[in-house]
Amino acid sequence: MTSSQTIRAGVIGTGQYATAIVTQAQSIPNLDVSVVADRNLDAAHNAYQLAGIDEDLILIATNRAEALQGLESGKKVVLEDASLMLDLPIDAIAEGTGSPSAAAEHALKAIENGKHVVMVTKEVDICVGPILRQKAKQAGVVYTASDGDQPSHLISLIEWSREIGLEVLVGGKFGEKHVIIDVPGRQIRYQRGKTRDLSEKEAALFKHIETPGPDMLKIIEQRKELLGDSIDVRTDDLTEQGIVANATGLSIERERFHHPVAWPTEMPILLAPQAYGGILEGRGVIEQTTYLRANHDVSMGGGVYVTVHAVNAYSREVLSGKGHIGNPDNTSYLIFRPYHLCGVETPYSILIAALRNTPTSGWSMEQRYDSFGRAKQDLTAGTELHGAHDDGWETFLRPAVKLGQSATDESMPYHIATGHKLARDVSAGTVLTQVMVEGVAESSLWKLRIQQDDNAPRC
Repeated sequence: MTSSQTIRAGVIGTGQYATAIVTQAQSIPNLDVSVVADRNLDAAHNAYQLAGIDEDLILIATNRAEALQGLESGKKVVLEDASLMLDLPIDAIAEGTGSPSAAAEHALKAIENGKHVVMVTKEVDICVGPILRQKAKQAGVVYTASDGDQPSHLISLIEWSREIGLEVLVGGKFGEKHVIIDVPGRQIRYQRGKTRDLSEKEAALFKHIETPGPDMLKIIEQRKELLGDSIDVRTDDLTEQGIVANATGLSIERERFHHPVAWPTEMPILLAPQAYGGILEGRGVIEQTTYLRANHDVSMGGGVYVTVHAVNAYSREVLSGKGHIGNPDNTSYLIFRPYHLCGVETPYSILIAALRNTPTSGWSMEQRYDSFGRAKQDLTAGTELHGAHDDGWETFLRPAVKLGQSATDESMPYHIATGHKLARDVSAGTVLTQVMVEGVAESSLWKLRIQQDDNAPRC
């Protein structure tokens, strides 16, 4: 991608991820992050300081006129109120607040003002991604998930595989837990120096599975039991993979995935249909894998992968000949991208949107799945739901519900409830329903979802 055009962008929310967009832009000649916004002005200001911007070139603006004057004079503008950004003369915004309701409002207003939207706040995408893509396309701008995070990368990898005629058996992400297994030394090494010694029988569980067999599933389950909570699937993981399922048409066979614990060489054996000796009931499935590695193996933490099937035998021979990891009969191969670079990569999505009018995560999305919540402990009325990092809830994926004008006893799309309070006591193990959440049916995000459900948009 070569262009002499300079793209002006704004960043909303300056947490760790989005701050990296601001700092990395300083190394990209045709990208100018000219305005940042955060309710914490110090955090927004600090993003520019970390980018090496001279203090006399940073302007804290309190209204649109000041912001506009600052941009016209070549300054970097800092705002507390993100809404002031959305009709400024910029080409694109990257939304990274982490608040689904705020992110949706920012995206809508940006689209109305003819700006491309790169969505870092994945929680909004799992709730109303289809309608935001539809509205952007109708307005002649781009709405996209952000490169640097797994959904965009996995959607791209799945689309690429399909474009070259490979059948995608599984689209998955590697869990971000680092588990190093020393089988001869009978020890597990975790992050931050934590270790666990293994008995001879336990160490034997981690010997490589080389062929499909009747004990395969039993071994995987025993590995998972041994590793326990250290490899638990996070709310973020489920949110991200729900987005990918909605964007690609791949299916979810288990509400918290099969989630095998496997060496990379085992993955095309396990993550294949039962007809090919694998564990899957169907073809075209979304998954997550906790991968195992030996002491000097490269990390795949945070990367994405597909297992694919090539119909033609000669094509399968090519894949095998080039050293790609396959199952014994070459019906399943692993192709992977072992990294994501967070906000350091996101400028690419901004530039592709603004220069090519193209999303890095595709135009298509249908609300096939929702993320729902299940209480992990007893919770009292008045407790606020904090979304992705709320220790009181675990999430899971099931077919999407259709929302109506008022709350019902049906399950509640989890991230639409973020920021709201419980209307009643909820006991551990209870699935969150719509009537359990105070005032949620009056929220702007709920109303946007109704609009989406009524129109059933398909881009």
